[in-house]
Parts: sequence; C-alpha cells; structure tokens
Amino acid sequence: MEFLQDTARQIVKVCLQISKGDMVTINSWHHTQNLAEEIALECYRVGAVPQITFMSDNLWFKLMSEVPAENLSTTPLHILKGVDGETACINLHGPEKPDPKHVKDENLEAIRKASKPIVDREDVLKVRILDVYLGKAAPKRAETYGLDYDKWFKVIVESIRTDHTRIRALGKRIAEVLLKGKNVPITNECGTELRLRLERRRPFINDGVIDSEDVETGRTQSMLPAGSVDVAPRESSAEGTIVFDTPHYSLATKIESMKWTFEKGVLVEIEASDILKEFLEESLGHWKRVGKLRIGLNPAIEPPCIFDQLARGAVSIGVGYDKDLGGTNDASPWQEYSATLTKATLKVDNKTLIENGVLKAI
Repeated sequence: MEFLQDTARQIVKVCLQISKGDMVTINSWHHTQNLAEEIALECYRVGAVPQITFMSDNLWFKLMSEVPAENLSTTPLHILKGVDGETACINLHGPEKPDPKHVKDENLEAIRKASKPIVDREDVLKVRILDVYLGKAAPKRAETYGLDYDKWFKVIVESIRTDHTRIRALGKRIAEVLLKGKNVPITNECGTELRLRLERRRPFINDGVIDSEDVETGRTQSMLPAGSVDVAPRESSAEGTIVFDTPHYSLATKIESMKWTFEKGVLVEIEASDILKEFLEESLGHWKRVGKLRIGLNPAIEPPCIFDQLARGAVSIGVGYDKDLGGTNDASPWQEYSATLTKATLKVDNKTLIENGVLKAI
C-alpha cells in the first residue's frame, strides 16, 4: 500500500503537476482500483477534482468478441463533450491477463475509430495525459509470459522511482545528437545490419513528466515507467535486416528468434510467430513503413520483461503510426508495433552512441 501511495503522489505532484482547479479523469481497470483510489485522494488533497472510470477483463473481452463491431464504432458524445472540462487524464492500463483469442480485429478497430475524436480533442485542448502501465505488472500476465512476478514487480517499482530529472538531462543530450544527425547504422552480433536516415525531426524525450514547457511545445503525453528518446526517421530510409536478440512479450506470446527485413523503408519480410504475423498483416494503413527509433534511458529496467524498450542502452524499431512524432505514417489510429535490441551498436553519423547495449558518455 505504501508503494501505491508513493506512486499516486508522484503521478499527481511530479508527473502531471496537478494543482487546485484541475479536472482529472482516471481511467482504471478492476485490478488497478486501489491505485485509482489513491490517485483520486491525492487529487482532492491538492484541490483538483477527479473522476474515475472502470473497465474489467470480463467486460473488455466480451466487447471484443461478442458485440458487433458496428455497435462499438459510435463516438461516445457524452465523453467527447466532457473533454472540454478536462485538464488531465491518467490511463491505468490493462487488461490483467492478455487474451488475443478473444479479440476480433474489427472490434478493436471500431473502438479505436470511435475514440479518435476524443483523442484529437484532448490534443487540441492540450490535456496532460499520463499512461501508467503498473497494471501490466500483474501475476496473471507474468504467468502468461513465464516471467517471475516478484522479480518483475520489483524492477517496475524501481523503474518508476527512477530520478526523472536525470533521465530528462540524459535524454536532452541524446536528442541533440539525433536532431543534428543524418545516418544511423545499427548492428549486433546476431546479424543485424540496418540503416536509417534522420529527417531533423524533433525527438521526444519520454521522462514521465509533463511540465509547462512540454505543454507549450505540444508534448502533452508521457508514461510510467518512463525513460526513452523517440524519433521518427525518414519513412523510406530503412534498409537491411534486424535480428532481435531478446524475447518479445506481446499478444499473450513469448516471441523469440524474430527477424525483420526492410527495403526502402518497407517491412518486406517477417520471421516470427504466426500470431504476430497475423496481427501485423491485419493492420490498416502504413503499418509496414518504419515509424520509430527509440533509445532506452531507464537504468532500473532489467531485460527480459515487457518494458525492455525503456532499458538504458536498448534500441527499438517500430513500424506503423508515427504522426505523434512528426512523421507521415497514417496507419490505423495509433497502430504501431515496436520490438527491441538489448545488445545493439548504434552510431549517429560517425559518433558511437551505443556499443553492444551500453550507452556511451555524451
């Protein structure tokens, strides 16, 4: 309980800097109820007004498998209109146990399309949004992926407590290198030989804090655990092969021995589990184009776990939606998929930024 109280205070006072008069939405799941209550209490203590919404695994998977997609495609106008009074939003992500067998792609797509006007309105109004993934560190999810829950939860606790000021300072130095750079070769001992080209797009520093400077520049969304620098490379630039050196935990599956091949920015070949290939191939829009380069900054993350992308020195490549990073990929709303290298060497022009998974001094 003490950890939940500490995390709630961190979310309210540090990450979102909530104060008197803020109107806060807390989107919770059944297994994150205790954290939602602590966050609401902290909001009231600073003079803000919270509202808690609720979702459960039982309802979610019935919506995703039993309800006709057309019944999920209508934008909830009462929620959309409520955004006009909202100043901050906290998403306590679930479900507790992943179950892709009970998720129809058309139902998920309908939910996404119905929610898009809400997300767009929040963006226009500069609502501060924090995605909190503590709910994913759950015993049932750990069992699904074959992870040691106690060890995993301890790592998540430490990663959330990491000094955000240090992460931000390191992120700024890396962002400056990426902003000025052009060519990014990525290699590893497993056979990765990938080349990306940068477009002088401004990198996003995900430090878990949304302050007034972030709001002014339109960077109104972050996450916990935090710790990365994200940039959208030129969408036509990816050339070569990525051989991933660590398992990827996704879609209720431990995905191993994954290999991607790019030509002119397009993912032309996928060697992976059938469930991942089916998931990607059923996506809509520009999902095959490279969309994201992410460099991890959090020293507390210990791979393998579902937050490998945030581990200090990790390199992740994503395909699909990248408009949130100033890119041009218009995939299905927010449809992107990333995977991680934990022992990569990455250079920016002639400067070695990461060597065999170790972030070099900058």
